[in-house]
Amino acid sequence: MYKNKGLTELEVQEKIKNGQVNTLPKPEIKTNLQIVVSQVFTLFNLYNLVIAAALVYVQAWTSLFFVLIMVTNMFMFTFQEIRSRNLISKLNIIISPKTKVIRDGIIIEIDNESIVLGDIVRYEAGDQISADAKILSGDVEVNESLLTGEVEPVDKTVDETVLSGSFIVSGACFAEIINVGLDNYAIKITSAVKTDRVVSSELLTTFQKVTRMTSYFIIPLGFLLLYQGLSVRNDSLENVITNSATALMGMLPKGLILLTTLSLIGAVIKLGSKKTLVQDLYAIETLSQASVLCLDKTGTLTLGVMKVIDVEVQDPRFHDYIKAYSQYTSDNNATAHALQEYVNDTSATHLEPLDEVSFSSSRKWAGINFKNDSAIIIGAPEVLSPETKLPIHIETQRQEGARIIMAAESLEHVDKNSTFTHLIPLAYIAIEDPIRDDAYDAIRFFRENDVTAKVISGDNVETVAAIAKKAGIENYECVVDASKLKTDDELEHAILNSNVIGRANPTQKLKFVRILQMHKEVVAMTGDGINDVLALKNADCSIAMGEGSDAALHISQIVVMDGLLSTLVDVVKEGRMVINNITRSASMYYLHTILSIAISMIAIWMNVPFPFIPFQITITNMFIDGWPSFMLLWQPSYDRPKETILNHVLRHSFPNAFSIIVLWLVLNLFSAQLRLSVEDVSTMMFYLNAGVSLHMIYRIYKPLNLYRTLVLIIDLIGFPIATFIFWKWLDLSFLAPYQIKLTIILMVLSIPLTLLTHKFMVAFIEKRS
Repeated sequence: MYKNKGLTELEVQEKIKNGQVNTLPKPEIKTNLQIVVSQVFTLFNLYNLVIAAALVYVQAWTSLFFVLIMVTNMFMFTFQEIRSRNLISKLNIIISPKTKVIRDGIIIEIDNESIVLGDIVRYEAGDQISADAKILSGDVEVNESLLTGEVEPVDKTVDETVLSGSFIVSGACFAEIINVGLDNYAIKITSAVKTDRVVSSELLTTFQKVTRMTSYFIIPLGFLLLYQGLSVRNDSLENVITNSATALMGMLPKGLILLTTLSLIGAVIKLGSKKTLVQDLYAIETLSQASVLCLDKTGTLTLGVMKVIDVEVQDPRFHDYIKAYSQYTSDNNATAHALQEYVNDTSATHLEPLDEVSFSSSRKWAGINFKNDSAIIIGAPEVLSPETKLPIHIETQRQEGARIIMAAESLEHVDKNSTFTHLIPLAYIAIEDPIRDDAYDAIRFFRENDVTAKVISGDNVETVAAIAKKAGIENYECVVDASKLKTDDELEHAILNSNVIGRANPTQKLKFVRILQMHKEVVAMTGDGINDVLALKNADCSIAMGEGSDAALHISQIVVMDGLLSTLVDVVKEGRMVINNITRSASMYYLHTILSIAISMIAIWMNVPFPFIPFQITITNMFIDGWPSFMLLWQPSYDRPKETILNHVLRHSFPNAFSIIVLWLVLNLFSAQLRLSVEDVSTMMFYLNAGVSLHMIYRIYKPLNLYRTLVLIIDLIGFPIATFIFWKWLDLSFLAPYQIKLTIILMVLSIPLTLLTHKFMVAFIEKRS
């Protein structure tokens, strides 16, 4: 029994009174009400609400369809934010709920949150360290892989510190708690990530920019349109409100936001069938734009489980000894598990154990003494028998990254201080964490598709380099030992010039991510341990691979549940297809934003009504926005997005919008000379708007394939058919032959005007870049 009697009950109560207890304050996170309020009470929704109220007032019920779009957007964004908030709040590293402590001389088991500073705790093999502690007696092997990424157990002895979140692999100790609550190492890491992640999304940023831009126009333009219609032209209230609402609704790209949300949710559902959990909608977009993919070794490139891959038997008694060892060892490390899986035999053995020497990374061997005056020793060949020359194929396995262990018989009783001179070799065993079958093909996909794969691991450098070579990582031979990097300049040079880094600690991983981001890289990061969470939180896109720590799973935006890199490839492909197609679709929707603002301003200047009515816009949108953008969503497009949405809009929407505006100006300025009434101008503009817009769809769809050609043909045929069917509701007049010819001439002239404007915009974009 350990002599230290631990704290008394009085001392424990005093510690609790002083706040020196292992409890955590609740994280400051948004409530459901706060999230709902933030999503509902936005400037975008306010504009739509005012427009809807005005239309209800004049009973223009057929123009209220956009309200459904607005409500759907609010619901989806609210649901997504609440879901993300819940995942963050569950983040936890310490999963073992109880710990053994000595109080008043008695060992009792208490909840982790009841531990106080100075408590004497008992840690044994299999226990998780619940709070940072200094060892007072005993020796233990500690697995700190979740904290550091290093898979090798670490020896800890008297006066050394064991860190919260790590596990005892072998041995036992008494230790004094030196940190509680927020001061614990593991908690410091999770506290740093229990904050709202800043969403990195070009789509969302573009929507916000457009909303801010339109906010400068929508109120003054709306007021002036109403004033002119009612006070200057003396139009009816219903017509003025309907026309003004049509102009203002066109400035807000509601349909694009809904299309984007539905597309992303569709991708989430599709990826869910491929065992991928998307915890942040916009992470799909970010991953599609990633230029650097930072990969962990263990559990990402490899299976994360040590396995025996080769055995060179030297003595037939090996099978009896290794069977006995696998049954009787108390070690809980990767080597012991690999040997137990290899033997996979629970039948009785004639060898009876006497005592055991647990594995120690400092000794690099473990052993079991048997009652027949023999012992089996499992350890590193260079330690057990330095003169031993490994068999050729075992040596080859070692050079390729496998760990080689030797099984030997000792005819002398062994203890932890034993030295060996007369061991009898039984077998040489090669074990490794096997590379995933899909790793090489996945890395090749990323390499061929403009994504640089970098392996950043806490494991030893030689092992990381060997795995990187098998996985096909470029320049794998230029491996860097992060433990030797002391300055930020050295870190920067390493991450920018090497694709393979070993011995990286959590802080270095975080710095590597930030350095890449400083150099304008879009960084996607994979990980599964506590040592990864800081980097995962700060990466542009965080990905948890397979079964990892709760911390990594909860903080990651994307969880690849089967842990396969091929599944991650599917995620990237799906994201690229969605984002590329939404980028093209955006130009279709933003055409009306540009038109509505420009034509509204010109209409006020010329004192003429807005040329379109809601139902005309509805029909046009069906064939300009809805149908072609929806059909684009099914087109495979796996190239990395190379153009921002705004640049795509400038190249496609703006030239066609400019042509439509010029045509409308010409018709209004020369309506008297051309003998055109207001109704004639409105009808001609309906056809010209549709024709020039369809020309934009053609430009966006290039290069044409059979699928896109069929969509365009259906569009060209569908529009006149729809016009004929809904003629009464479109409020159009019949055009004379002269007016039809004029409409065709203007439509033809719009093509060179559009192409000329397009060239100007391309030059403008290139100059700005």
